[in-house]
Amino acid sequence: MENENKPSATGILDGIKKFLKIIPPDYLFATLMAGFFFSSFCTIFTTIEVKYTELSFVSLVNTEIVIITTLIIFIALIFFALIVKNNIVIPISLLVSCILFGASLAHFGSHAYEESTKNIFMNIAIGLVLFFVVAWISKDNKLDFTVRLPKYTEWIVAGILLILFTIYVSKGCIARNNAYSSSNFDFGIFAQMFENMRTTGLPNTTVERNVLMSHFGVHFSPIYYLLLPFYMIYPHPETLLVLQAFFVGAGVIPTVLICRKLQFTQNVTIACILLYIFFPTLSYGCLYDFHENKFLTVLIMWALYFIVSNRPIGTIIFCLLVMCVKEDAPIYVMAIAVYVFLVRKQYILGTTIFGISLIYFVIATSIVNSLGDGIMTSRLDNYMLNADDGFSAVINTCIADFGYFMSQIFTTDKILFMVWMLLPVGFAPFFSEKKSLLFLLVPMLVVDLMSNWKYQYDVKYQYTFGVAGLLIFMTIIVLLECNRELRNKLLIYSVSMSIIMCFSLFIPRASIYVRLDKEQKTVTTQYNSLIATIPKDASVTANGNYIPHMYDFPELYQYPDMYGKGNPKTEYVLVNAYDVENNTDGLADFMGNDYEKIEQHGSMVLFKRK
Repeated sequence: MENENKPSATGILDGIKKFLKIIPPDYLFATLMAGFFFSSFCTIFTTIEVKYTELSFVSLVNTEIVIITTLIIFIALIFFALIVKNNIVIPISLLVSCILFGASLAHFGSHAYEESTKNIFMNIAIGLVLFFVVAWISKDNKLDFTVRLPKYTEWIVAGILLILFTIYVSKGCIARNNAYSSSNFDFGIFAQMFENMRTTGLPNTTVERNVLMSHFGVHFSPIYYLLLPFYMIYPHPETLLVLQAFFVGAGVIPTVLICRKLQFTQNVTIACILLYIFFPTLSYGCLYDFHENKFLTVLIMWALYFIVSNRPIGTIIFCLLVMCVKEDAPIYVMAIAVYVFLVRKQYILGTTIFGISLIYFVIATSIVNSLGDGIMTSRLDNYMLNADDGFSAVINTCIADFGYFMSQIFTTDKILFMVWMLLPVGFAPFFSEKKSLLFLLVPMLVVDLMSNWKYQYDVKYQYTFGVAGLLIFMTIIVLLECNRELRNKLLIYSVSMSIIMCFSLFIPRASIYVRLDKEQKTVTTQYNSLIATIPKDASVTANGNYIPHMYDFPELYQYPDMYGKGNPKTEYVLVNAYDVENNTDGLADFMGNDYEKIEQHGSMVLFKRK
């Protein structure tokens, strides 16, 4: 009788087989990895006093707790999968845990936001691990992308994400400005310019070259006049930052329309929305003040939507709007024209757009030359034997010495820049069956990689926005071309990697600005009150970080002058006490005995001419 109550070997074996049928061995290993990722994520978040990249971090971690936590999560996930009788719980848990762990590694990989762009190597490591996770998840469609969603779900998701993007990006940008972390170059220029546009209708500034001049003498950007009515409703610098965040985020609208036109499912469309909104250089680049380049993304996406919709009039209108952003924006339109010509075989439209872009480029550069000192060909002076040789010298150098050309492109910093831009989309553009699609990367080559001006290949700044729109569009086209398994791999990988890389770029930097704004409220209130004592009609020379808060001063100049125009002896000088005491850039010499200190709040000192 006792032997009858004992489970037989056959019964145990059958039970194991039944268990493994529900949860196969590879699922068991995936569950264990999910448990490990979750426990490691918790460890990093509860041990933030020491960086995980330092060996001393190990002394603060209880290994037994990590192992026990891993096993508890492992058992809980297995138990839950058995209860619901669906092992989809496991791939979902593995992906979520991998993203959480990767995001924590990306977020805490640097001490300060200045170092965040140097954290690319950790992002590469995370991307490698994520590659194997996604490869397993995508095989046999372990995540069911065929789930039917309610009608208009993609629009609801796009609307919610646009609102959240606008709020959080605006908050970080405004906090930066409130904390006096913005500077004349470039927020002070645009803050004063918009105020002058509001009052005079002209895009004039005094702080850009320390003389009264049109901003169009530096960059031809008539697109600003489309933003002016919004600024006039609430004429403050913060309006510009909110508008910028909104219009960058609004690229989700043409993204949805492109996906619908290409007949993607709702699930794939939502994934593309997430890819756009979390593309890391969009939110991160917004934090560096206000620039015309940041409006390229949404306008390029709209132009590409009209292209895939076969609507020539809309295409031409938005290509013109793209070019209105800046005198070099025709480069993006030329690349789009080549795409229309070679990939879509629309020869008349492609030729027309290319011709219009050439004509516009000539007109725009002529306007800049007539109103100012000419376009900034100096940013390509690494290709010129003489500084005044111009574009013809650049072309000649590239043809005559192609080896030199490649040596200028493939430097360490520029290769890392390429990784920052391409890793979030899993290098998808190179998977296209139509290699002529790669012509859309020409603006990245010309605008970002050819120049040795460091800001153009740094994702912190504004020069990534046009390229970002093209990369996202190229990824969408590749998704259209590939089979279901590869599409799932690319979607899961690119969305996951974009989210993770946001925690390496935008999140830490925005958090620092918000914290600085809170911590320095007393000081910044004092600064604001001191600025308020200066008559608006007075001429003022000011520190670059103070100028964005003096946008409504018509006669305002920066010290030191950076373009050789000279600093006039103004009625007031508003500077930092440290700079005066240490004669930074010859500030004390500039003032000499002509000025007397009349008031000081914190480190901000106001001098008046005797």
